[in-house]
Amino acid sequence: MLFHEIDLPESYETVEYKAISDTHIGDANFDEQLLMQDLEWSNEEDNRRLLLNGDILNTATTRSVSDTYANKMSPHQELKYARKLFEPAYDKIDSAVCGNHERRIYREDGVDLAEELAATIGCAYDPDGVLLKVRFGKRKLNGKKQTYTIYHTHGFTGSRTSGGKANRVVKLRNIVMSDIYIVSHAHEMMTLTRTIMIPDLRNRKLQQKEQRFVRTGAYLNYGGYGEHKSYHPTKMGTPVIRMFGREKRVEVIV
Repeated sequence: MLFHEIDLPESYETVEYKAISDTHIGDANFDEQLLMQDLEWSNEEDNRRLLLNGDILNTATTRSVSDTYANKMSPHQELKYARKLFEPAYDKIDSAVCGNHERRIYREDGVDLAEELAATIGCAYDPDGVLLKVRFGKRKLNGKKQTYTIYHTHGFTGSRTSGGKANRVVKLRNIVMSDIYIVSHAHEMMTLTRTIMIPDLRNRKLQQKEQRFVRTGAYLNYGGYGEHKSYHPTKMGTPVIRMFGREKRVEVIV
């Protein structure tokens, strides 16, 4: 797990993140227009940021579930194309992780295409997960910058129910303490909130901490593998995660 710090201006009253995942560039059902809309969204305001949360490339191989004959590009071509697509938003991308699709190439050949893309972008990278510390704004009480932590990982789940997918992301609180958790892979957007009590040993009291759990969607039109497996269609894209600078508060817009 990589720990990475992001220090943003205190003039920002809010900071908004979108975690881009499951674009599956190279798949015949990849919705390039939807991805470009989110990249343009990040450039419309200074306080908007992006994360890459895996399965950016489809990387269909002869041994994978994905159909190599229906794929529109080779893995190398997908990497080149992704570099071109994300170029307008390079300076807005803070960190990236690997997905199970990119991991196929690593298992077979030892080449991490997700790391290659992150190196081109110039963002922080860890194949498994990144814990971000994000500072910005000015607190009402003491004038110091507000601080949030965000843990993002591509994730995995064998569940086909929304409840099972939700339980999988909540279990991340057993691994690392964070304000926000972001998981992808399941191609279904959702968000939920949990509260934990934290002991303040110095002041001999308990503090209530709110944690937000977010699952991102995908950038694939319905069809192909999903239709073949009878997965239900889901809303495409990814939620907006909004953090506030004057008070510790998080909103998630799905």
